[in-house]
Amino acid sequence: MYIRNYQKNDLKNIIFLFKETVHSINSKDYTQEQVKIWAPENIDEKSWHLSLLSHYTLVAIDKEKIVGFVDLDENYVDRLYIAKDYQRQKIATRLMDKIENHAKKQGQISLYSHVSITAKKFFLDRGYIVNKEQYVEKQNILFKNYVMEKFL
Repeated sequence: MYIRNYQKNDLKNIIFLFKETVHSINSKDYTQEQVKIWAPENIDEKSWHLSLLSHYTLVAIDKEKIVGFVDLDENYVDRLYIAKDYQRQKIATRLMDKIENHAKKQGQISLYSHVSITAKKFFLDRGYIVNKEQYVEKQNILFKNYVMEKFL
């Protein structure tokens, strides 16, 4: 497995990975209604591409297949997703190590993220603290997550 920067031709595979992960992994902590809103069938590919391109975005590759990705917007970890069949193989750890090292080199003193119930333990284990528990509304449905931060 290796990690490289995001490329435009990664987009469809990243969106597929995102949807599949939310519907299979995050569905353990969120309702079917919530995951359908979180990862809908139709995703605006153009806005995702522009977002991933404007952020520091890394993808993890195993045998030419994208198995994870993460993106950083200044000091905000926007997305971190690992393919359902590649969970608990230290891929997220390797991606976050690179993100945190990049942030340090850019002069960031801390990173924060809005972390799902599913990912909370992973972030806690990395030294992030919960600044607050919150409920975010999307399409009149509430989603519980956590604002978490780590000082680098």
